[in-house]
Amino acid sequence: MTDRVYLDWNATTPLRPEAKAAMVAAWELSGNPSSVHSEGRKARRLLEDARAAMAQAVGARSQDVVFSSGGTEANALALTPGLRRGTSAPVTRLLVSAVEHASVLAGGRFTADAIGTINVTRAGVVDLGHLRALLADGPPALVSVMLANNETGAIQPVAEIAGIVHAAGGLLHIDAIQAFGKIPFDLGTTQADLLTLSAHKIGGPKGVGALVLAEGVEGLEALLRGGGQELGRRAGTENVAGISGFGAAAKAAMAVLKADAARMRGLRDRLEHGLRQTPGLLVFSDEVKRLPNTVLFTTPGMKAETAVIGFDLNGVAVSSGSACSSGKVQPSHVLEAMGYHQELAQGGVRLSLGWSTTETDVDLALKAWLKLADTLVKGERRNTA
Repeated sequence: MTDRVYLDWNATTPLRPEAKAAMVAAWELSGNPSSVHSEGRKARRLLEDARAAMAQAVGARSQDVVFSSGGTEANALALTPGLRRGTSAPVTRLLVSAVEHASVLAGGRFTADAIGTINVTRAGVVDLGHLRALLADGPPALVSVMLANNETGAIQPVAEIAGIVHAAGGLLHIDAIQAFGKIPFDLGTTQADLLTLSAHKIGGPKGVGALVLAEGVEGLEALLRGGGQELGRRAGTENVAGISGFGAAAKAAMAVLKADAARMRGLRDRLEHGLRQTPGLLVFSDEVKRLPNTVLFTTPGMKAETAVIGFDLNGVAVSSGSACSSGKVQPSHVLEAMGYHQELAQGGVRLSLGWSTTETDVDLALKAWLKLADTLVKGERRNTA
C-alpha cells in the first residue's frame, strides 16, 4: 500500500497548519523574551499571547499557566509536597489511581512511602469507596487522576472525585493531556486544583507542555531553578516558537471541539461495529463514558505486538497502548489494574482517531483487521492442533 492510514492519534498528532504558521513566525524573531528591548518585547508578546490562549481554553488566569518541556515535566512539577489552597493544611502525601501515566505513577517529588494507589473498577474508573477510605486514613493528600485514560479512553468522574478530595482537606491534580481538544472541560467543571496539558496531543509541537493552577493554589516549588522565568516557577529561557505553536493549536482545537468530537464519535462507532464482527472480540471500558476517538480491543490469544506489526504491514499505524511504553513486551498496567489476567493484558490494541480521519481510513483499518484476524485464527488452530 502506498497510502498509509494513521490511527495512533493518542500517541501524537500531526502538526496543525495554524501551529506551524505560528512557529515559523516566532522563529523569525531574534529576541529573548526576558530582554527589555524591542526585540525581546516582541518575543514576550508571542509568549503571553499563547499563555492567554491556554488560559482561555481551560478557564484559568493567564498568570496561572506555567509552560514546560512537555506533559511529563508538567506532571512532575504538579506533584509537589506542600501544596495548599487558602488556609488549608499543606499536602504531605500523594494518592494516584492505578491507571495513571508513568510520569504520575513515578510520584514527582513525593517519597515512595508517601505514595498510595487508588483502585479502579473493571471498567477502569476510580473506585470512589477506596478513595474515601484512603483519604480518611491519614493527613491531607494530593490526589492525581487523569481525566481520560490514554489507553482505554475511559473518562473519570472528576467533579465527583474533586468533591470527595476537597471534603477531606486535599487537593486534586488532573492529568488532562489525553482529554484536551477531544472533550469540553475547564477548571470550573472539573473542580481541579491543578491541570496538566501537552501540545503534541492537540496538533501542537512535541516538547511543550503546561501546568495550570487554580486561583489560590500555593506552595509550588520549581523543578528547574535559576532564572526567574514563568514567575519563578520554571527556570530557563522559554521555547517561544514551541509555545506559540501550542497556543495556536489550542485556539484551533477549541474552535472545532464539538463538531470534531461528534464526527469522531461516529467514526469510532463505525469502527467498533466492524471490529465486533470478529467472534470473541472484547472492547475495553465500553460500558462507561469514553473519549470519542479511542478504541482499545483484544481477542482471545492475540498478542498486541503481533497485531500492531500486522496492522503496520497492511499500511495502518496503531499501537498497543501508551507510546511511552511501546517497544516493551509487557502487559498493560492499565488492564492489569482493571483486573484482566496477563493474557488479555498483553493483547490490547489501541486505535485512536483524529480530526483528519475519514470513513475510508476506518474501512481500510477494518479491512486490515479482517485479514489479520483470519491469520490469527488460523495460527491459533495450528497451535492447538
